[in-house]
Amino acid sequence: MDTLSMLFPDRMNEIGRLRSVDTVFAQICADYENLNALLPCDTSDPTYSDLINSLRGLEDEIQLYLTSGSKPPEG
Repeated sequence: MDTLSMLFPDRMNEIGRLRSVDTVFAQICADYENLNALLPCDTSDPTYSDLINSLRGLEDEIQLYLTSGSKPPEG
């Protein structure tokens, strides 16, 4: 959860609670952490922009969960 704590430092209790009760949210967080671990150190790596785009999408999904009153976002 280290990467999530840097992104959402004031929401970690809520994130931990949601992860324990919502399997979809838990998977989104796990996907974010796994993709973040794949980030290459070299920004010229051809996969870098794809990973960044995917991470941003997952960040948006997490933010939607947190701002929607802890309910899955619709869409």
